Amino acid sequence: MKIFRYLSITLLALAALWANPAAAQINVFGEDPLLVAVYENKVDDVRALIVRQHPLARTDGDGRTPLIWGAIQGSYESLDLILEAGARTNLVDKVGNSALYHAAENGHVEVVELLIEHAAPVGQENRDGRTPLMAAARQGHAEIVRILLKNGASVDGTDFTGRTVMDIARDGRSREVLRILQKAGAR
Repeated sequence: MKIFRYLSITLLALAALWANPAAAQINVFGEDPLLVAVYENKVDDVRALIVRQHPLARTDGDGRTPLIWGAIQGSYESLDLILEAGARTNLVDKVGNSALYHAAENGHVEVVELLIEHAAPVGQENRDGRTPLMAAARQGHAEIVRILLKNGASVDGTDFTGRTVMDIARDGRSREVLRILQKAGAR
């Protein structure tokens, strides 16, 4: 009987997550108000937390800082505030992805530019040896590929499997990205 009760509770929880995954994801942040405020781009809340000197580098269970969550969501205004308050752009989550990597992967052009303005490392590799340029190329974000190249991203590296940025860009199937990378000397 206990097993049946456990299974029914588990199924109910999974159904709730499936019905509203965004709400479930926000609950993960319940412990840190700055993570929630940046994720939801609530600028007034972010400003109030900065004034109260809330820690900018506190992480969730996956090692993601408010800066990283803002980069994932494209929360430009909130990111601008925490960057001006001194948030560090070189911090990474548990798999080694930086805020710039997430912004590049998710196509947030303005956020990519903002992070670069605040000295985000353009060539920072994650645990798989992938860079923000590789993430943008895979997703077909041509404008971000241009921005990263203009700011010193290298087309010469490989990930842990030996795949080049061109190999990864071919997965994204963006002819424009492939042309940009070829023009930059990628093979």
